[in-house]
Amino acid sequence: MIQRIQTLWLAFIVLLSVAAFFFPIVDFTFEFKSMQTTQYYGLLPQPSTQDSEQFIQLTPAWSLVFMQIGVALIAIVSIFLYKNRPLQVKFAAGGLLFLTIYIAFLLFVKVDGLEKGITDLYAAPIVNYNKIAVSFPILQLLLFILAQRAIRKDERIVRSSDRLR
Repeated sequence: MIQRIQTLWLAFIVLLSVAAFFFPIVDFTFEFKSMQTTQYYGLLPQPSTQDSEQFIQLTPAWSLVFMQIGVALIAIVSIFLYKNRPLQVKFAAGGLLFLTIYIAFLLFVKVDGLEKGITDLYAAPIVNYNKIAVSFPILQLLLFILAQRAIRKDERIVRSSDRLR
């Protein structure tokens, strides 16, 4: 049944995936010729005004964009697999694994590589993670766990009622 609690958890995962595109993940603050400037880095480039003193990323983070879209697609497919609970559990577990890879790639590969590229050009920047944007994948991880537990609970209920027949 689609009106179960795991559907709500999986729908929240999709909403968080969409919201992740609107927040910068990290900003680098560094000094350049006695002037303090900031570079924002998110999934998609942010528009910059001409009077702004900020450096903005020019290209999207394609690897992170595709991974976030993949997490949302896994959650959407899992929502509509409500008739096949064992497969739904496997999709939730796959989403959990995919999201873990996304978090590791986000925190250890992508931002670390950006920081090294920026330190080649300028003095060592101050790296500030956006607490809201970094909490999205962690919340998605928690929601996948809750959805998986709810799906397993439903499967146990169905199996126990089958035994009574």
